[in-house]
Amino acid sequence: MQWIDALGYEEVMTFLRSTPANLFFKDTECRYLFISDVRTFFPYGEGQEEDVLGKTDLEIWGNEEQAHFYYEQDQKVLATGKGTSFITEVPRKDGTAYYQIKKNPVVLEGKIVGLIGDITERVRLEKQAENWAVHDDLTGLYNRNYLKVKGAEQLKGAIMPITIIMGDCNYLKRVNDAYGHEYGDLLLKRVGRVIRENLPPESVALRMGGDEFLIACNHFSAEEAEQLIERLHGELARQSDDRLKLDVAFGYHTVTEGPFDYIAVYHAADRDMYRNKRKNR
Repeated sequence: MQWIDALGYEEVMTFLRSTPANLFFKDTECRYLFISDVRTFFPYGEGQEEDVLGKTDLEIWGNEEQAHFYYEQDQKVLATGKGTSFITEVPRKDGTAYYQIKKNPVVLEGKIVGLIGDITERVRLEKQAENWAVHDDLTGLYNRNYLKVKGAEQLKGAIMPITIIMGDCNYLKRVNDAYGHEYGDLLLKRVGRVIRENLPPESVALRMGGDEFLIACNHFSAEEAEQLIERLHGELARQSDDRLKLDVAFGYHTVTEGPFDYIAVYHAADRDMYRNKRKNR
């Protein structure tokens, strides 16, 4: 290991900063002594070394609960001599980032002299992939995969009455044929935005595919469903123009008691939607 003794301070620091992992060292007072990459972890990626070194997480993070959690994890490692690992969320300009942080004690001659940790963004990518799997990229609403992944969990806390609203765009094919699919995508985006902006509390909205939308409303009566549909029609009309007519046929079905059979309710709402579509046509 003689080569280590031959390295100067700058060379050692260069090696540390070049590591693929984001490493950090802390002393026994939980103060940062070194971190290889400040920007990719601290809020919004704007941190500088001088904002971090010599400080504890209590002095760095604006979120008090988050700061105390990090600080208490440090103290736990120093007190017990055992490592820890956890997943944490950090707000960033491009959305919430998810990190896995591992911390271990540093022992010298039988005495804990600090701790070492590493921060990996792998979890962020996994969470993003999970998020993409249940979201429709075009409209920002959930997609039909959401029903498979989260549907059963969503229904556990549902309170009757439960209403399913189905919607189908009336003019998408005409827009695609006349102006191209770019305008068709824009129509779907606008419809998705109107639904999202008018979504009742405790409700979720999905783009089921193509020009079909679903709104699942918890503790939502038939009367409230009719009021929501009327409001959506009005807002869609206001946001229409000569080229993009935002016109959606809606139908709904409400369950007030008994077991909730999603498939049966979905088909009932779908039939109601198609009745209204034929009537308006």
